Amino acid sequence: MYKKSRILFLGMIGWLVSCPGIGGEVMAQEETYELAHEEVFGELHRPPVFFPHDRHMDALDETGCGACHHVFDKEEGVLMPADDPDAGCTECHGARKEGSKPSLRQAFHGSCTVCHRGMKKGGESSGPVTCGECHKK
Repeated sequence: MYKKSRILFLGMIGWLVSCPGIGGEVMAQEETYELAHEEVFGELHRPPVFFPHDRHMDALDETGCGACHHVFDKEEGVLMPADDPDAGCTECHGARKEGSKPSLRQAFHGSCTVCHRGMKKGGESSGPVTCGECHKK
C-alpha cells in the first residue's frame, strides 16, 4: 500500500510541475516573447518582433534585469531597476511620448538598437540593428 501511495504522490508532483500555469512554468520566464502590443499600436504596419528573452538574460547577466526593466526615480532624476521585473513595458509606456517618458516604440527602439549598435561598435557580437532584422516577414 505504501509503495502505491508513493508512486501516486510522485506522479502527482510530476503532473503539477509539467502543467502550464500550475507548476514549473509559472516560475520560469518565457524563452521568447512576441512583441506586438496591438492594444497600444493598433494595426501593425510591420510584423511583430520575436524577442529572445533567455538570450538577453544570459548576455546581460552582469548588468542585470534593470538594463531593461526599470522605473524612473523622480527624486534622483534617473532610471532605476524595477522592483517588479514582471512589470511589462506597457505599464509605463504608451502609444505617445508623455513628457520625458518615451512612447513604447521609442522605448523599444531606443533600448534595443542603441544597445546592439553600442555592442557592435565595441567589437562584440550583437543582435539586429535594422528594421527588417527585428520585424521579420
